[in-house]
Amino acid sequence: MLESPLHEHHLLRYVVEELDEPFQNFERTAVISFFDENNKKVSVHKYGILHVADIYKKIEAGEAINLNHSYVKNFSLTEYRTGKGLDDHVQIQLKNFSAKKAFFDCDISNDFSYADFNGNKITFESTIFANGNTNFLSANFNHCDVTFKKAKFGSGSTSFKSVKFGDGVITFNAANFGTGNLSFVDADFSNGNVDFKNTYFGDGHVDFKFARFATGDISFEKASFGKGKKDFKNVEFGGGKIDFRRVLFNDGDVSFEGVEFGNGKVSFRSSVFGHGHKSFHIADFAHGDAQFDYTDFGSGEITFNKATVASISFNGCHLNCYTDLRFGQCNLIDLSNTVIRDILDVKPETEKVIIKEMNLVGMRILGRIFIDWRGNDVYDLIYNQKKTSLFQKAEQFRILKENFRNNGQYDDEDESYVEFKRCEARARLKEDPRLTKTNVVKATLSYYFQKYMFDYVGRYATAPTRVLMNVVVTVIVYGLLYFFFTNFLPQFGTVVTTLPEELNQSGSFLNCMYYSAITFFTIGYGDYFAGGYLKLIAVMEGFSGVFLMSYFTVAFVRKILR
Repeated sequence: MLESPLHEHHLLRYVVEELDEPFQNFERTAVISFFDENNKKVSVHKYGILHVADIYKKIEAGEAINLNHSYVKNFSLTEYRTGKGLDDHVQIQLKNFSAKKAFFDCDISNDFSYADFNGNKITFESTIFANGNTNFLSANFNHCDVTFKKAKFGSGSTSFKSVKFGDGVITFNAANFGTGNLSFVDADFSNGNVDFKNTYFGDGHVDFKFARFATGDISFEKASFGKGKKDFKNVEFGGGKIDFRRVLFNDGDVSFEGVEFGNGKVSFRSSVFGHGHKSFHIADFAHGDAQFDYTDFGSGEITFNKATVASISFNGCHLNCYTDLRFGQCNLIDLSNTVIRDILDVKPETEKVIIKEMNLVGMRILGRIFIDWRGNDVYDLIYNQKKTSLFQKAEQFRILKENFRNNGQYDDEDESYVEFKRCEARARLKEDPRLTKTNVVKATLSYYFQKYMFDYVGRYATAPTRVLMNVVVTVIVYGLLYFFFTNFLPQFGTVVTTLPEELNQSGSFLNCMYYSAITFFTIGYGDYFAGGYLKLIAVMEGFSGVFLMSYFTVAFVRKILR
């Protein structure tokens, strides 16, 4: 009977006891007792002891390798090649390999580097790689189905660097990679479906840089990462569906920089990020849709700078940190029902930001949005929306108006305020459920009256120069009316003077314009007055003058005070 030292496992501590008694088809038995962090025994499992020398003989003879339920210590293909005098990079064929519910123990590493697996299915299901490093460097799984379902890895590093998977189904469902670093750098997953559902990736550095996926679907649903860096930089995801829903990314930086997501749909819905930088810089979502609805981005900068995507949704998100959405190309950003607690940046700087639609329905801004009316074509961002009502468009312009005011962008505030009032007015005419056939005419007349009086005349008190132009036009129009009636229809009314020396010139063009001006400005010198029906027109002009001058005062003071 032999007993190994007490080894630290990422979930449990264990003790190995070897017994000289058979277990299934094995001559000797390994009894492994697992302990919790308080050294309390929680479970005991039995395995059949299989010596690596016997495994090497099967490899040499080209026999099937069946390690199911076995306890293997210090398995190393590097050691095997050394013993045979082979180069370190020579592929070693493992025929019909199966290690279901096996236990790999070692002093330094479990070494499957440059293994060439053959058969219909390669299984490491429920296998434990208990101690030291685990190395699958440049292994080739050909086109077999490969399963590491519920496999557990110890505290050492685990490497699948440059591994080649074929077109079979690849599953790491519910696998646990322990506390060491994990590398899938340059791994080739080919066209098979890849399953990382419910996988725990540990606290180490998780590195998928330059990995390649093809047409198969990829799922990380409900996966959980530790506090190390999560690096997916320059990964090629291919054309399948990409699922990161409900993933717990934990603290630590997360990088999807330069990732090519292909044409498939990408979902991060309801995922949770911790503290750290989240980067999708220059990521290419191609023609696919990206969904981040109800995602918790935690704290730390978020960037999608220069990324390209057909449409992306952040519906229901709480953005608590600086968020850079300066996309290189984006048809639609859905920010409906989001809460902005810091800075949301879409404002162009040195390079143009191309966004065609941006939905802000239901947004709450507790921080600020950096956006420019002209630089971001805000008018088109809202009016290009095909699925929002006029009331919703009005609400979005109102939200932007408040944001521009807080940012001190007063000209942009005026632009958004005008569009807010215009959308609101049209919505009341076209979408108000209270409208009936009996009051639609009244509503239409009211709409066009207000459109002229408030919008056309002074753009809702945002354009004092426009009001002045209307003052000039109004004085001239009324002056022409006085001139026309006095000279061509005197029976209806004339402009009359009290000045004897100008009795024959009271109806001249200049005098009619003069009378129009003093009437408009309600000066009332008494040297000229209207007769007949022109009295009604004079009263109307007096009212127009009072209205337009008040309108001008409001618009002018509003500009000056800001």
